Amino acid sequence: MPGSATSTPARPPFGHLLVANWTLDPAHRARLAPLFAQVTHVPQGRMPTPAQFADADIIYGLPRGEWLTGVAAVPRLRFIQLGSAGSELVVRSPLWQDPASERIQVASAAGVHTGPIPQYFIATTLMLFHRLQEQILIGQVEKRWGNNGDMGGELFVRELRGKTVGVLGYGHIGREAARLAAAFGARILAATSRGERAPQEGYIIPGTGDPDGALPVAWHSTRDARSLHAFLAESDVLLLALPSTPATKHMLNADTLAHVRSHAVVVNVGRGDAIDTDALVAALDEGRLAGAALDVAEGEPLPEGHPIFGRKNVIVTPHMSGRTERYHDLAIDIFTENLERLRKDEPLLNVVDPRRGY
Repeated sequence: MPGSATSTPARPPFGHLLVANWTLDPAHRARLAPLFAQVTHVPQGRMPTPAQFADADIIYGLPRGEWLTGVAAVPRLRFIQLGSAGSELVVRSPLWQDPASERIQVASAAGVHTGPIPQYFIATTLMLFHRLQEQILIGQVEKRWGNNGDMGGELFVRELRGKTVGVLGYGHIGREAARLAAAFGARILAATSRGERAPQEGYIIPGTGDPDGALPVAWHSTRDARSLHAFLAESDVLLLALPSTPATKHMLNADTLAHVRSHAVVVNVGRGDAIDTDALVAALDEGRLAGAALDVAEGEPLPEGHPIFGRKNVIVTPHMSGRTERYHDLAIDIFTENLERLRKDEPLLNVVDPRRGY
């Protein structure tokens, strides 16, 4: 019609999104579609084609390290948003051996596990303190009513109130675990590489964690052997919430376990290689450790008959403590927030430093 103006649709702020080795349900695709000129979803277990990698401006999901062969294979790539909190599969890829890869930003989904994994820590700690796993086995396997003799006496329950919880790795998971433990009346210690009070960074679910780092009564440094040993010697409950890096490999080993109290329990929810499994088994065998809960293990999956299995004072779960029903909703929240920050040229949340390994 004469005099009428034809409006053109707004151009999407981003080009080609490649969703690789990840779930993308219709609702989440609908949130992302207006932001991109093109969205390509390659389902889990399938490798994107070289052409799809070459055309991608942004990758979302869990691209396998061996897929990222170098900058030449991803000439347009500017940002990788991982769907996982861990980043070792990507940062150990050949891509980061090329100095030109510095132009590519990487962010993790750290914070997505803030709900379920700290709850797992509390649940398994209480199970070990109440020896619930032993009582459950009596009912389910022996099919009988237990008694005081089964527990070695009448007053066998240990309380979390008044105990010292040492948190090794004070990130999203460690801080929320500390908050929950403090609500039970526990005293909190923190051990980090810097060994000093620091605010919480990255994606934070409102009402969770320890934003100002105020809960620990003391901070220890993992880089200082004396400080680390003092931290271990003071902890009644030891939570490991560490990434997998050369610096954290076997942080709990025969030497450091020698400083842990014999009545202490160890809970590992970070990465399995933070603990020397042989040293842990030896400490349990020799009564130098009261118990353990392991959601992760070195060399997963552990083979049948592994010596860590079959112990009354050990809880082993198959790396499932973070499988929250809200996982993909939270991961998309992190991704869309980072896209907005990328559009505004603002600092991203959960930036990964390939040199540190996380």
